[in-house]
Amino acid sequence: MTATPHRLLADIGGTNARFALATAVDIVISKTYAVRQYPRLTDALQVFLHEECGGVPIAQAAFAVAGPVIGAVVPLTNSDWVCDKAALAQFLGGAQVTVVNDFEAVAWALLRLRDDDITVLQKGQRSLQHPMLVMGPGTGLGVAALVPYEGGFKAVATEAGHTRYAPANNDERKLIDRIARQHIFVTAEHLISGPGLVNIYQALAETHDEAVTEPADVVKRARGGAAQAHEALNLFAAVFGSFASQTALSYAALGGVYLTGGVLQKIGADFAADRFLQRFATNPKMAHMLQRMPVIRIERAIPAFAGLQPLLDQQSSKHQ
Repeated sequence: MTATPHRLLADIGGTNARFALATAVDIVISKTYAVRQYPRLTDALQVFLHEECGGVPIAQAAFAVAGPVIGAVVPLTNSDWVCDKAALAQFLGGAQVTVVNDFEAVAWALLRLRDDDITVLQKGQRSLQHPMLVMGPGTGLGVAALVPYEGGFKAVATEAGHTRYAPANNDERKLIDRIARQHIFVTAEHLISGPGLVNIYQALAETHDEAVTEPADVVKRARGGAAQAHEALNLFAAVFGSFASQTALSYAALGGVYLTGGVLQKIGADFAADRFLQRFATNPKMAHMLQRMPVIRIERAIPAFAGLQPLLDQQSSKHQ
């Protein structure tokens, strides 16, 4: 009997590295590792392969990495790890290796989401002839689009999270001024990310709160009734909505705007969707178009895995 070929799936962000052993049909094993605990990507991968997978041979591997994929050697934007395609292929014993931006993988996953993977925040009127857009705050802010192309789709990775954030009112201008004391060029990621939520909280405090260093600290305080933390969550949602609105108009994303990311998972039911949607539609000339766009929250834990599988399917078909 021929052994089932195994695949390695990897979703690597600035904080967590998520690995999965899979077949072409399903995920067999998955595990998450803290990036800061390992000097290199291959150190964490070695632990996963030997402790969780028993050294099973890998035929194909796909890495979704948080950084711009330009060439075969990809430094991650928010960690010291480097994803080297040739070195990984050698490390995996000659496996066929694919490397893509992490949100490019999530964009491909949009075609595989089931009803129980999502929560609809705004129903809208979906158009299959227009792009779908996905964005999500984690250690950074990822953004990608899935664009109709030659009878199918093409995923387009972006670095939109690193564009300068445009404040929507005087309060946000003051907020930007405070954050600019640490960051001269204040980008969307400085606000819409895990560190961004902490930045917002600290800026609202105007004096540094040493007890709040992680987004989970802000969420915990808000759930405990702290007004300032609750205000930070509301402002986070509004700023996110403003950025999403501008990006969605840039892509005419009538196929839907999808929200994901580790920070949304941490915030959970405390995400102020009403504040997000109010700001999302705040555009005097384009409100009618923005209200037509479906806005959907992805509840699936690691959507990148669902996007990496069809990429490996394509690779398999090319080599048959």
